[in-house]
Amino acid sequence: MKKWKLILLTLPLLFILLACKKEAPLEQHQVTQKSVPEKTSIPTVFIHGYSGNKQTMKSMMEWFEEKDFAQEELLIEVTSDGQIIDKKAKKEDFKKNNPMIRLVFEDSKSHQWNQADWIQKALSYLKTTYQVEEVNLVGFSMGGISSLLYLETYTNDSMQPKVNKVATIGAPFNDFIENSHQGLEDILENGPENTSDQLVNYENQIDNIPKNISFLLIGGQKSDSEPSDGTVPLSSSLGIYSLLEKNQYKVKSEVIFGVNAAHSSLRKNEDVDKYLSNFLWL
Repeated sequence: MKKWKLILLTLPLLFILLACKKEAPLEQHQVTQKSVPEKTSIPTVFIHGYSGNKQTMKSMMEWFEEKDFAQEELLIEVTSDGQIIDKKAKKEDFKKNNPMIRLVFEDSKSHQWNQADWIQKALSYLKTTYQVEEVNLVGFSMGGISSLLYLETYTNDSMQPKVNKVATIGAPFNDFIENSHQGLEDILENGPENTSDQLVNYENQIDNIPKNISFLLIGGQKSDSEPSDGTVPLSSSLGIYSLLEKNQYKVKSEVIFGVNAAHSSLRKNEDVDKYLSNFLWL
């Protein structure tokens, strides 16, 4: 009888352990981070997504300030007709504090082609007004795909600063096409099996992007059964990884797992902040 009692007591524990083992793939591994950033005067421009505003990237930038990784120096808005609104009183050069710039579009629901043009106007303004010769870009969602379109269209323009690093967060490079049967390794090695016209356009224009640029692609996966952040599938947010790698660009990818990997949560996720700071400044 004692033996049967022991078995009965052990079975519930076994089921619990099995359940925990099944959920293990969704655990986010610990992000290691250096404590002392390299400080330069090269600004990083933060670009919001569709329907975003000046608050979209604020919490992320505040985290970088709290950790003394970087300092916000400027907020500029591009109007629908391409005019620049800059409320900074003194148009002085940026300090060696890893300056951050929030870029806001007045028409935040316009398509990515307009946003790419507005990025061009904003960066040209930074070069002529603040003597900015080099920049980094961080694009959330649509801000990521607009950044790539900008790179393919304008980076050979002499009026543009040199782009060193580009980080994207939940960017729908392959639109919102589901490739749910594809595993992560397959996506990274071969790209999405089902591709959009947008991704084909990136493939056709990839040679326009300077080879010096380094990329970080961040995607979200809410659950084992849903390889997506709830809005953008991994095969889209990481959809250009294979394309970049095969064309000899330096590219890294990171996946955020679990409930905090939902699309709108990625821009407020501390693990995303750590990946970004490691990539940009450490």
